[in-house]
Amino acid sequence: MRGTLTDQCYVDDILRSHVELLLNGLPGAIFQQDNAHPHTARVAQDFLRHFQTVPWPARSADLFPVELV
Repeated sequence: MRGTLTDQCYVDDILRSHVELLLNGLPGAIFQQDNAHPHTARVAQDFLRHFQTVPWPARSADLFPVELV
């Protein structure tokens, strides 16, 4: 992706074009993203309200939800 990732660009070019198709094809899938501004923008949160998401607490750079064995 070239240029700055705006809130609307994130929704149109990534969530709507890729993530929505993936999540609709995987029933029960859970989507997680970090606290980057485009991810926390109202337009992105409104779009994702139809999907199950995992919150990413502020200042949790070491948060890794997958347990490594």
